[in-house]
Amino acid sequence: MDDEKPKTSHLVLKPKEIVPTDTRAMPGDGTAISVQLIHQQNRLAEEHSKKRERKGLMLPGPAVPPGFKAPEFTPTNRPAGPGDPPAVSVPEMLLENRIAEERSGWGRIRRWGRRKSRRTRDFILIVGGTDLLVIALMRAMPGVVTMVYGVSALVVVTVSLCWVMFVVMDDY
Repeated sequence: MDDEKPKTSHLVLKPKEIVPTDTRAMPGDGTAISVQLIHQQNRLAEEHSKKRERKGLMLPGPAVPPGFKAPEFTPTNRPAGPGDPPAVSVPEMLLENRIAEERSGWGRIRRWGRRKSRRTRDFILIVGGTDLLVIALMRAMPGVVTMVYGVSALVVVTVSLCWVMFVVMDDY
């Protein structure tokens, strides 16, 4: 009895049946989608709507989603008329401000020049000191691996500090 094979069941998949739902559109049979067919359908729809307008049977069109509706604007200020005061002109306002500034004597005061940035000096000090430290460590521990790590450290430190100092930070 130990040698008998246990009863097993086999799973069998059903054969796949493919049923076409649409017939293939062949060129020239009138069912293929083409630009000419679309234009023809649009022309027919336009003629149909004109016939309905003439008969007075105009039905409301299909609902248009809100994203495709033309935006509606309600004007807050009415357009300027012939008797209204002149419109605001920015160049004229700037000219008036400049004239008032000159009359007040503000133009006679010497304006200070732009302050020299300390960013370049700080960058040179930090990168120079770090690079000298890495070079000193490379000299203290000679070897190929130390040289490779040292050169890569020089590149990484210089590039990262350059990025931080001149791209990320503002002028100070």
